[in-house]
Amino acid sequence: MPAMADQGRPEAVTRDVVETSDPERGHHLIALRFREHRARITGPRAGFRYRRVTLRADDLDISETRYTMRNRTESSPYPDFATVTVTHGRYAVRTMNEELHLGPGMTGRYPEVGASHMVDDITSVVVRMPMTRIAAGAAARTGLPVTNFRFTALAPLSSEMDLLWQSVASFARQQLGVDAVLASPLARSGLVDLVANTAVAVFPNTTMTIHYLPGQSDVGHVVVRRAAEFIEAHAAEPLTVGQIAAACEISQRALQAAFRRHQGQSPMAFLRSVRLRQAHRDLRHPEPGQTVAQTARRWGWAHLGRFAQAYHEAYGCHPNETLRAAGAPRSAERDA
Repeated sequence: MPAMADQGRPEAVTRDVVETSDPERGHHLIALRFREHRARITGPRAGFRYRRVTLRADDLDISETRYTMRNRTESSPYPDFATVTVTHGRYAVRTMNEELHLGPGMTGRYPEVGASHMVDDITSVVVRMPMTRIAAGAAARTGLPVTNFRFTALAPLSSEMDLLWQSVASFARQQLGVDAVLASPLARSGLVDLVANTAVAVFPNTTMTIHYLPGQSDVGHVVVRRAAEFIEAHAAEPLTVGQIAAACEISQRALQAAFRRHQGQSPMAFLRSVRLRQAHRDLRHPEPGQTVAQTARRWGWAHLGRFAQAYHEAYGCHPNETLRAAGAPRSAERDA
C-alpha cells in the first residue's frame, strides 16, 4: 500500500498503514524499505501477522511494526540511518565485525553493511532518516567533512544514551501526530534536526574519534554581517548552514569559524536567537486569537517547554506573561 498524504496536510507529511497475514508478502514489504532480503521462516504460519504503521514528515520516518513469527534473514547493505527499539520479543543482528542482541527496552542501529538478522515474535519502533541529513548536521556542528562522517558501532554509547534516544524518538513520534506541528515547515525541520543531532550524540561515530576543527580563515566582519542579514531575511524559512554559506559564497567551515570568532556563537544559534526575537515581537503585538503555542511553532519551536525556557532566559518572563500584557485574554495563552 503506497503512502498517501492525509487530506489538508502538506505533501511532505504522510501516514502509511500496511498489514498482511502472508509471510512472503510481509517480507516483500520489509524488503521495499530495507533492500533485498532472503528470509528463512519457521513456526506455524496460520497465525502470522505483519503490521506496520508509519508516520513520516520530510526526512523523518517513524514506524511501529509487529511481526509474529520467527525467522532468520540475510540482508543487503542499507545506505541510510535506521534504529530498532524492541518493545516485545527478540531481535539479533550480526555483521562480519559485530553482533548485537536486543530484548524489550533495548535499541540498536540497523547495519549499513550486509548482515544476518534473527527475529522472534517482535514488536518494535523503527526510526529512519537519510544518512546525508545526519552527516550534514554533524558537519555543521563540528566541521568534520560530510564524506568523513560514519557511524562506527551498532549499539548506543550507554544504557543512558539508549534511554535518551527512546525519549527523543517518543517525543518526535508524538509530534508527528500534532497537526499544528506538521503544518509548520519550521517545526518539522526542527523536529528532524532534533532526531538527527540526537543520533550523533547517542551512537558511536567518527565525530567522536577524529579530531577535526575548522581552520582559520580570513572571513571578516563584512561576510558575517552579510550572513546575519540573510538569516534575518529568511528566518521564517527552514534554513541550513549550507544555504547560508552558499548565499555568502563561502564554505560552511569558513562561515562556522567566522561566526564563532566575531559573534561568539554558531550560525544556527544566531538563527535561533533571531527566531526567538521574532516570537517575542509577535507576542507583544498579537493577532486576534493568537496563542503561545501557535507563535512558538510559527518560529520553529516544536517543544513548548524548551521555547518557554529559552524565552524566560532571554526576556526574564514567560511568554504567556508577554501575551497577557499585550491585552490577550487568558484563554489565548495556550492552545485549546
